[in-house]
Amino acid sequence: MTKYDFEALIDNVNKCKVVAIIGLEKNTGKTETLNYIVENIKAYKKIALTSIGTDGEEKDIVYGTLKPSVYVDFDFIYTTTEVFFKRQTVLSEIINVSKYQTPTGRVIVARALEKGKIILSGPPITSWMEETVHLLKNWSDLVLIDGALSRFSQATPFIAEGIILATGAAYSLDKKEILKHTRYVYSLCQLPEADHSDVEILSNADTVHVFQDDEWKDLKIESALHLSRMHEIGVSGENIEKIYIPGALTDSVLKFTHTRGFKEIIVRDFTKIFVSYDVFIKYKPPIKVLRSSNVIGITVNPYSPTGYTIDSQQIINDLKKYIPLPIVDVRKCPL
Repeated sequence: MTKYDFEALIDNVNKCKVVAIIGLEKNTGKTETLNYIVENIKAYKKIALTSIGTDGEEKDIVYGTLKPSVYVDFDFIYTTTEVFFKRQTVLSEIINVSKYQTPTGRVIVARALEKGKIILSGPPITSWMEETVHLLKNWSDLVLIDGALSRFSQATPFIAEGIILATGAAYSLDKKEILKHTRYVYSLCQLPEADHSDVEILSNADTVHVFQDDEWKDLKIESALHLSRMHEIGVSGENIEKIYIPGALTDSVLKFTHTRGFKEIIVRDFTKIFVSYDVFIKYKPPIKVLRSSNVIGITVNPYSPTGYTIDSQQIINDLKKYIPLPIVDVRKCPL
């Protein structure tokens, strides 16, 4: 890890208009990563902050440990919800209020009129997040999406131009497990795109499709969990070359496609893949995506909420053998 890595990470962020930070586990340093990016870019770009869940609470609700706060400067744009907006002390102007409700009220888009600490909260579902990001881009040069827990949905390439992976001791105290899982998630982000002709046909499809006898056929089922019913809807399992799954690709679905010998599995993007590492390695599935993802950096948090620490430099050195990206210790980021 060198000064170059920190500078390269910021340079990569500067090339994007929307960046999503995803944690490979809870407490892997997403908020520290967010704060580092904000501190190094706020002088050059107008920033908007949002989250697919809630971030900025003082204590971790699981471990009871103190959590890093989310800060805004004057003229920052951010999202929160009604409950948190009423509690906060930062003077802010309300720009927009959503029509839809979250468990803590409607989502508020606000402009900070002074520096201070906020609770970042946003849309809990991807389609709503996409609408919100589109809105935030009207008032900012860069939208940063903070993740919640270990959710990946906000990092879909249909929303985020760049992704930062946050990994570390909170995932495992076993260095090999951290390396294995981080490389696995990175590899999913690198899956190749489907043929252009297939992407054009499937881009708006919300049901399972199969490519059979040189044409795409709509099975008119939303979940791949119902694939065993193909014969009921008049589609034989023979001569199917490709299958498009709009929803979740799980271990059981992957096993089914393997038994049928499909030559290609197409999913919307990597966030739809919920296949365990062991199953993925066993079947080596021929997966393609409608849109590939752009990972622009990785941050490592050496501290576990249970009190243990790992050697972050060793993790970084080992990851760099396989991943050609800036990789930094989030706790050593020079603010």
